Amino acid sequence: MLHMSKPMSRATAIALLVAVLAVLAFGIILPIVQRFDDLAQSVESQRQELAEYVAVAGQDASVRNLEQRRQAELALGEFLPGESELVQQADLQSKLNNFAQTSGLRIRSARKLPDRERGSVKTMGIGISLTADIESVAKFLYAIETARPYLLVEAAELSPMGGANPAAAGPHMLEVRLDIYAAVQRTASP
Repeated sequence: MLHMSKPMSRATAIALLVAVLAVLAFGIILPIVQRFDDLAQSVESQRQELAEYVAVAGQDASVRNLEQRRQAELALGEFLPGESELVQQADLQSKLNNFAQTSGLRIRSARKLPDRERGSVKTMGIGISLTADIESVAKFLYAIETARPYLLVEAAELSPMGGANPAAAGPHMLEVRLDIYAAVQRTASP
């Protein structure tokens, strides 16, 4: 074996000790510390996910509350029923046809009017044209004004048939054009 001087053998022993400690530190202790850091990060990310889930669960109650309010509003009959705009439009037209038949009228034409938004209320409308005597028009307007869902006559144009000189025989007939709107339920958004 090689004979070394005392200071050299101490330096070699210290170097070997440092090497063994370095191997222990980098080979065993650092991986364990790294594993603990990874676990701590994993726990923290799971805590954040849990906080997000709790926030969503809190919104679930809010969404349920909004849906219950929407169902209660629909039950009051203040809005046109229907899941889509086309269904609501058809329902409005059907209601107006029923009111017209009940009043002894016949709608000559109907057209969709542009939707309107006023504050928190959205309305859709139909413009109709008909010919009738004044009593039938009054019954028709009364049916519209007392209906649920609420219907709003936003424009009315009445003119005598035959212009300024109507025929003297029979009841005086009117040409009537009405723009009628109804409130529709907005889609729920939490």
